[in-house]
Order: sequence, then structure tokens, then C-alpha cells
Amino acid sequence: MISAVNINKTFDKKKVLNNVSVEINKGEIVSIVGPSGAGKTTLLHILSTLDNPDLSNNCKIILNQTEIIKLNEKEISRFRNEQIGFVFQFHELLPEFTALENVCIPGMIKGDKKDLINKKADKLFKLLDIFDIKDQKPSELSGGEQQRVAVARALINEPSILFADEPSGNLDSKSANILHNLFFQLRDELNLTIIIVTHNKKLANMTDRKLNLVDGSWIN
Repeated sequence: MISAVNINKTFDKKKVLNNVSVEINKGEIVSIVGPSGAGKTTLLHILSTLDNPDLSNNCKIILNQTEIIKLNEKEISRFRNEQIGFVFQFHELLPEFTALENVCIPGMIKGDKKDLINKKADKLFKLLDIFDIKDQKPSELSGGEQQRVAVARALINEPSILFADEPSGNLDSKSANILHNLFFQLRDELNLTIIIVTHNKKLANMTDRKLNLVDGSWIN
């Protein structure tokens, strides 16, 4: 499902990632933990095609049997839109649109028909137990509701991989627990592979595997 080999990343002559390799199987939920500044978010952005690694002959990133580094920008954008979902710490919803409109945007970018997008959105709103707030704007929603809308948006194009960067970092404990359990429900019902960067020890310990990154390298 995910195979990354010899990932390096340098910012302003500082090595942030140092020959990081990782294999993640289909259907796994894997957490990436470590101290602030360890390179966790940088690695997540590279694996999810939001950023590029330092290029070298022995660097490879393969997602769903597709070698990402060999794609051009247009091909990467299409792959990302169709195959990858992303949940950020801050929901990043557009305030002028309703929850439903926010969720439908990636489907519109993909070019799906409006009826199909709305049908898939309604299914997700029911699955995430937020159907009754779909016509409200983000400012009218609680933090937990906003984050579940963001999850629905990440899933609207039926991706096979979901990346999450500190998804519960901005939530109260009750909303965080609901979101944590939701990831496992989504994995089971939608056959998702999920990679989560988190400082939340409870969430990390729930995952199938916990990978510890320190100073840009894995430690046992």
C-alpha cells in the first residue's frame, strides 16, 4: 500500500529527515509519534504528496503501486484528489460555505456529477452522525462537529489512504475520543489505510503500530 525508501528532507541546510524508510500495509492504522521538531509533519506531507523529498537516485515513494516521484505536478494533483484524504489539526473549512458545500468541493474538483457528489456526501454525513448539521456554516458548529465535517470532506472522493496531522489536537477530550474511535470505524467500514501524526498517547496506543521519529530518524 505504502512503501517509502530513503526519504531525506533539508530546510535551510538543516537535515529534517535522514534516510527514513517505511512500509505500511493496506488496512493498517499507523501512528507517527515523537517530540516537536522531529520531522513528523514533514514526513506526513511527503508521504501524502503535499511536499517533495530531496531528490536522489535511491529515494522512492510508492502509493497503491504508483511511484509518486515519477509523476508530474498535474498527475500528482489528480492522484492526490482521487486516492488520498487529508485531515488537518485545524479543520480548514471555508467559512462562507455550509458544511455540505465544504464536503462537496473535492468532488467538484474531481469533476463528478452534482447528484453523485450529494449522494456520497449524504451517506458520509449519516455515517459520521452529523446529518442534521449539513446545512449549517462552520461558525455554527462545535469543534468536534467541524472536525467530523473535515473528515467527511477528506472521504468524499472515496480515497484508499487517509492522512491525519494532529487531528484531535484542537479538540476537548470528549470530542477527541469520538474522533479517535471514528478512525477505527472508518477503517473497518471503508477499508481505509490511515496514517496519523499525533502527540496524543491514548490515540497512538490504540493504533496497529506506533512509529517513533526523533531528530529525523526512526528509533525503537
